[in-house]
Amino acid sequence: MTTPSRPVRLLRAAAVLLILCAAPGVLPGVAAAAPADADPRVSVQAYAQRFAVPATVAVVLDRDGAVTTVPHGTTSDGTPVTADTSFRIASMSKAFTAVAVLQLAEAGRIDLDQPVAAALPGFTVADPRAGDITVRHLLAHTSGLSNQDVDEFALPPAASAAALVERLAQVPLAADPGTEHQYLNANYVVAARLVEVVTGAPFGEHLREAVLAPLGMTSTVATDRCDAEVPGLARGHIGALGVQVAVPEIPSFCAGDGGVVTTAADLTRWTRFQLGDGTTRDGTRLLSAAALRESQTPAPGTDGRYGLGWSVRTADDGRTRVLHGGALATYASGIEMSSAGSAAFVLTDVSGGNPGALAADLVARADGAPGVPVDDPYRTLNLALLGLTVLAAVLLGTAVLRARRRAERLAGRLLLPALSLLAGPPSATAWTLVAMLLPLSGVLALVLVLGGTAALVARSRAARATHASAV
Repeated sequence: MTTPSRPVRLLRAAAVLLILCAAPGVLPGVAAAAPADADPRVSVQAYAQRFAVPATVAVVLDRDGAVTTVPHGTTSDGTPVTADTSFRIASMSKAFTAVAVLQLAEAGRIDLDQPVAAALPGFTVADPRAGDITVRHLLAHTSGLSNQDVDEFALPPAASAAALVERLAQVPLAADPGTEHQYLNANYVVAARLVEVVTGAPFGEHLREAVLAPLGMTSTVATDRCDAEVPGLARGHIGALGVQVAVPEIPSFCAGDGGVVTTAADLTRWTRFQLGDGTTRDGTRLLSAAALRESQTPAPGTDGRYGLGWSVRTADDGRTRVLHGGALATYASGIEMSSAGSAAFVLTDVSGGNPGALAADLVARADGAPGVPVDDPYRTLNLALLGLTVLAAVLLGTAVLRARRRAERLAGRLLLPALSLLAGPPSATAWTLVAMLLPLSGVLALVLVLGGTAALVARSRAARATHASAV
């Protein structure tokens, strides 16, 4: 009987490893949808356990106005989660910016279909079509700007919204304005800067006075930096394989696009407003019902999938779903509202997981519709990264032990791609973001670099020893 070669044996071992990793309990997989009458508390607790979420809170608002709040776990500073615990909500902040802009439009201070360049002195891009970009295009992500051309993670981060607007002067357009939806955070930073110019106030200050305070959202702030320190806000987490580590958020500028820090209690007030007719609970009108509905209706050029600050989808049973997710390196969140009248949101203090899917599941069951499976969008990547990491460690360990010429060639072949991997992202912050969202990618790169270096050193020492003995 022929004995398989060592490479074949290693590949078989890697295959076995991947099968073991795919087994239940090793990495979160796809969870079957819960029964329609399942208790939200059970769903939230199961989610937190499956994804090893240290701190989370979910809120369900049913069609009759009843509110169910489900806190779970403790923050990184050891504080039990309550409805008053602060969370970063990242891109869920965009809907707040949209409301601020729509308010100014209804007051006649902004024209949604006016060129941005006419309303915002100094705004331009490296394209003759710059004058065609309107305020509406910014809010619908149809400005023509693309994240292929805008390095949103460049270091140092922009010092202000005005500074980021200046950076865009060197950026070309990827499409005609108004014709193609390309999600880009910078669109909302420009919108925030427009609010500052029109009102004469910092964006966060204006948002507090015009939107947050009237809604009673007294524990909510809008920061200019995603990594800004906020009183009462604990550090979020990164993690993999059930291990979570509290770390600082990546430095980045996010005024208008992702800087809101809020609580479940405050976000419940916000969600009620979004489900309503544009008035606060005491009857104060913040926005016309028509403008509020427009923000939740697909805008031209978005292929029916995005309004003004909101994604829009149609459920299999015909319900309209208005939703948005939020993801930073250390926090993730999701919110969904249904045309049937219910809503839910989920706030977590860890990157990864799938809070948007959990929110969709909670809403569907509140509507009496079939539940939604909550899967792990990073599962396949983590499986591949884990398998590659172990395989690389085995191969490089063999290379170090044998220190032969073949091992030297192997080390070089693995080391150079690893160095290219580290140099590949457009910026150091982009690489850091990848490593934080997928920590196993950082482990793999580290194994390749250190293991490859060790193999080369071992080969060099072996060669010197051979040369010395021959003299």
